[in-house]
Amino acid sequence: MLHLIYQSPLELATLERVAHGDSVLFMENASLRLLKTSLYANELEKMSATQSLFVLREELETRGIEENELVTTIQVINYEGFVTLTTEDTLIKTWN
Repeated sequence: MLHLIYQSPLELATLERVAHGDSVLFMENASLRLLKTSLYANELEKMSATQSLFVLREELETRGIEENELVTTIQVINYEGFVTLTTEDTLIKTWN
């Protein structure tokens, strides 16, 4: 399943609903929660062992976030990568 997370602030309960093998794309202001200094940085690093975590490069640019400021396990993708994710997963869940 692909999870599109828009929530800000990000809630731990949402992250706990992501199953083993799922993919997560952080969108809009949820991208602010991917910083190494964020409340859930450790949780996100642990999640990446069993889930794939992504953020759009354009979301980072819009918010003035540099890739080196992110939790190291977050994969930065472009819109083409976003389209690929949506075609690989038959189920998509949006978290607003």
